[in-house]
Amino acid sequence: MTGHRNQSTILTPSGIEAIDPKNPQLAQSLRPRHITMISLGGVIGAGLFIGSSGAILTAGPSVLLSYVLSGLIVFLVNMMLRDIALHALGRGSFISQIRYALGPLPGFVAGWVYWVVWVTTLGVEVIASASLLAPYVPLPYSVIEIIILSIMTGINLLSVRNYGEFEYWFAMIKVAAICLFVGVGCYLLGTHPVPVRDNIFGHGGFLPLGGIAFLAAIPTVLFSMTGSEIATIAALESENPDQNIAKITRTVALRLLVFYLTSILLVLCLLPWSENVRGFSPFLMVLDQFHIPYASMGMSIVILSATLSTLNSGLYATSRVVYEMARRGDAPSILCAMAPNAHLPRRAVLASAGVALLVSATAIFSPGIVFAFLVATTGAFIMFYNMMIVCARLKLYQKSTWKGWLALLLLAGALLAMVIKPETRNELATGVVALILITLGGLIKLRINGVASGFKE
Repeated sequence: MTGHRNQSTILTPSGIEAIDPKNPQLAQSLRPRHITMISLGGVIGAGLFIGSSGAILTAGPSVLLSYVLSGLIVFLVNMMLRDIALHALGRGSFISQIRYALGPLPGFVAGWVYWVVWVTTLGVEVIASASLLAPYVPLPYSVIEIIILSIMTGINLLSVRNYGEFEYWFAMIKVAAICLFVGVGCYLLGTHPVPVRDNIFGHGGFLPLGGIAFLAAIPTVLFSMTGSEIATIAALESENPDQNIAKITRTVALRLLVFYLTSILLVLCLLPWSENVRGFSPFLMVLDQFHIPYASMGMSIVILSATLSTLNSGLYATSRVVYEMARRGDAPSILCAMAPNAHLPRRAVLASAGVALLVSATAIFSPGIVFAFLVATTGAFIMFYNMMIVCARLKLYQKSTWKGWLALLLLAGALLAMVIKPETRNELATGVVALILITLGGLIKLRINGVASGFKE
């Protein structure tokens, strides 16, 4: 295999490049408490606080089944992440582990797919954050976007410890908000004459939109749960990465299900599903309906913290992944430069932030073509890299593969749901086209580097 290699990489007897655990380049300053909160914060964002309204309107009360199945997918994929991390010790993030297990072409495609998903998400979150602040900040909208992205980029450029500390508190705000909502919801159920049965079953029954409507909501729900893999990337910059990866992948999905299912169940109990408004927080609708004081201000703060948290973690994840890819020759080598004495891939951080800013700019200058294309690819891309994680696990382990096959079956069901649903059908087609283009780029890169096959080192 050709590509950049420096003092912190070694060649295994089979000639495959790996990261030398005795001579790490990245910092190891994240603590277990950072990793734990990063694992939670990565999957609790605006997709729960706002996006859940779309899922509820798609499936009605049966959206609970959508959350259960999506949570099961996340749990199984996290188990796959744990297994491949333990099997491919010292090889970097899950993108590098996919490359190790499946070969350079799948690794190339998975890396760029993951990067595109996150830089697109970063652009969307910059827009969302600016929209929340625009009514209160007397500056042009574009200036607010630049200021927000500059601040989050600055945090990531200071040190990995700063990233971990900021994400710890961002995640703490979100977790505290959910716990507070659950407490308030339980109080309302216990002290107000809420028609729970009528709210859930009195507006068309449990399956008001058809027997398989809950399948159609799975892509939306699964997208809102995306992000748990960031903790496995962050764990590489802790003192005991393998131990931390095993711990967080074992528990994050269960915690996720508790937070999501409990809060969504309370929303359905307190508010008829048909009264939700797409793009508007169902949590805020519940609180407003019961005249909870300062609910709007409090939820705005929570949603803003959720978007800033996504920006913080997204910049971190994209910079580390593209830095790793650059070291292996899958991205421009200029991005693998490390800041002296800082253990930070600053060029990778700046490049990811710059592209995120361009993505947000396309929402203004080319909303119906470039921006729409990028956003449309994310659903299929998320399915793809999750499938690659599962396939890597199946390739590395010959025993106890039933969980991997179950995960593939559920992901295939989610893809089927995207085909069934008209609006996601077009997104899936767009994603497939983009995947083909990235794959062609990978084949060209391998041919230039003299690799005869994309599936063998």
